[in-house]
Amino acid sequence: MEKLQLPKMTTFGKWTVMILLAFILIWPLTVGLYWLAYKGYTAIDQTKFPFNESNVQTILNDTKPESSVAMKGNALVESIINRLEAEMNSTFGWSVNDLIISPTRWLDNRANRQRGVIFSTRMLTNFFSTNIAKYGKVDAENELLKAAREKHFAFTEDSWWFPSSENEFEKGIELVRKYGDALLAGDAIYNMRSDDMYNLLVFITGNQFMDQPLGLLVQPDDEVAYTQLDDRIYYTQGVVLVLRDFLRTFVYLYPEIKEKGGEDNVRVAFREMEHICTFDPLLVLRGKHDSVTADHRGKIARYLIHVRERINDVAQSIRR
Repeated sequence: MEKLQLPKMTTFGKWTVMILLAFILIWPLTVGLYWLAYKGYTAIDQTKFPFNESNVQTILNDTKPESSVAMKGNALVESIINRLEAEMNSTFGWSVNDLIISPTRWLDNRANRQRGVIFSTRMLTNFFSTNIAKYGKVDAENELLKAAREKHFAFTEDSWWFPSSENEFEKGIELVRKYGDALLAGDAIYNMRSDDMYNLLVFITGNQFMDQPLGLLVQPDDEVAYTQLDDRIYYTQGVVLVLRDFLRTFVYLYPEIKEKGGEDNVRVAFREMEHICTFDPLLVLRGKHDSVTADHRGKIARYLIHVRERINDVAQSIRR
């Protein structure tokens, strides 16, 4: 009885199998190596920022809702500059302006986060100086805050030298702290009224502030290069990091905001901000329509829209 002879595999067939096997094996290996490298990086440079690790916690421990007006004002300006100072004191410092020969120049996620941080710091400092640190609209600004916002925080974020961005931002932080000291000494003005609370929240949700990062997130996919997806996500994270510190302090020191605006609105707004501040996928993906892959930019946009709508609801409740 003859044995059944199986057809021999051709050379082409062998190469095809080998290529398929290599393709099947190389992806898990590549992803695994990337995961290990990224985990190593996150061990030395923070990429997620839960609120319970923020230095603002110390501010809230030292200042209470029943504290003096001056102490509340000082706590609020400290919450504005907290994230900017934390970025400059981080493992790799202010990396937006690093030279092209520096390895940290290629850490674009942290660089875009820092761009969002300085944008948000500028916006809040501007509003505080022109609305809250004086008694009336026609009154002169506090000279310390005016210099901080016009000369130092307004300085470009990518200057390496003559002068460097870090030096200018540090001078701005120093001036803000001098305002806080003057406030505590009774030599400066802090005037937070009900209409200021409303105007502040409207400013935050308006086209000068939150609409700016939101526009970067909702722009149509065919107008955004794949390489820009993570830039826009981490820029938004930087904006929200500053905003979260400030609003957490603001709502804590003025509990009437939560009472009038609704605890649920405040809770959801902070929950969505926390999602943004701790967002750090291994790879940023762009899922289209009914794609099986994640749409990370769209997810951050939804979080931000929820934050904006809830804060707007709080503002309208305060106005009534």
